[in-house]
Amino acid sequence: MTRISIPLLPVIIVLGIGLFCFDLYLPRGLGNGVLYGGLVILSFLLPNRKAPVITAAICTVLDLGGIMRVSAIPILLPLWMLVINRVLSLTAIWLPLLFFLHRRRAEEALQKAHDELEERVEARTHQLAALNQSLIKEIVERNETEQSLRLSESMLQARERQLQQNQEDLRALAGQLLTAQEEDRRRISRDLHDDINQRLAMLAMDIRQMEKGPCTDPAHLLKEMHRVSERLTAVSDDIRRMAYRFHPSILDDLGLVKALRRLVDDFSPQTGIKCSYVYNEPASPLPAEVTICIFRVVQESLSNIARHAQASCVEVELICEDETVDLSIFDNGVGFDVKQSTMPNGHLGLLSMKERVRLAKGTLELTSTPGRGTRIRMIIPLPPGGGCHA
Repeated sequence: MTRISIPLLPVIIVLGIGLFCFDLYLPRGLGNGVLYGGLVILSFLLPNRKAPVITAAICTVLDLGGIMRVSAIPILLPLWMLVINRVLSLTAIWLPLLFFLHRRRAEEALQKAHDELEERVEARTHQLAALNQSLIKEIVERNETEQSLRLSESMLQARERQLQQNQEDLRALAGQLLTAQEEDRRRISRDLHDDINQRLAMLAMDIRQMEKGPCTDPAHLLKEMHRVSERLTAVSDDIRRMAYRFHPSILDDLGLVKALRRLVDDFSPQTGIKCSYVYNEPASPLPAEVTICIFRVVQESLSNIARHAQASCVEVELICEDETVDLSIFDNGVGFDVKQSTMPNGHLGLLSMKERVRLAKGTLELTSTPGRGTRIRMIIPLPPGGGCHA
């Protein structure tokens, strides 16, 4: 709506008075009541919503009041012309009012419809936003579920591969154990037959020779008996060492710490490799399966070092705590490729050590670099009350 620079209400009032005064000088049949419609149209520009109705009512009163006037120009006209003139005047006053009122109602209805549409659009927008958030949340949850499923599948595949690898290792270990068992039996049989049996037979022949010979020289007889005694002692030592390889009696008699000390003390003179031993005394006797596992791991490790490592120094460390036993064996030898040792056709000694530690519910870590030596670390948990002290 265009803004009017001059006050509109005084203009309408002045024009209304002017039209009424002008109507007083016209004949009754020639009234200017039609011009009041312009005032009604101007009243729609006023800010008051009731101004057009009030203006139309005042203009109607003024137009009808003109009938009672005395015209300054006496012209006699028919009555029908007077009636038609006033009807046209009232029509010119109320028709714009009705038109603009109808238009205003239409605008109000349109504005109301627009507001309702805005509210519905806003409500629908909120619903769509909530639905979008729910959809985004569902997509995120679905992606997380898919990632979790893929992770579970990958973990399952890794476990299946690990299980298959363990089965292959166990089959390889079983086959190599059978082969090693047959080789041990063959070696034991050869040692008993070719060494122990022949030495005992020679001793028996020497004793029979001593029995048959005349006892004329007691010194010679004493010398022969001393020689036979030394040979019997040597045979006894060989038999003891042979039995010690299968199950050391010192492990049952004196315990793990002294058995390992004996093993380390025998290792250095036999191999010429310097070997140090550090340990903690157990607070209470360790379980039998833990004791034999630790002893066999140390025994197998020292045997492998003597045969393959070409080392000059070995360190054995046994640390007992309240809940675990920690064993470490380090050598400064040539080392080897750990990946090759984990293959199904790898070293039997390493496979047997891993299997022993697994049965004892422990863990075995093997680290080695060619040219930089090898470290074996074994950790076995202890049952309550089976710990060690420093």
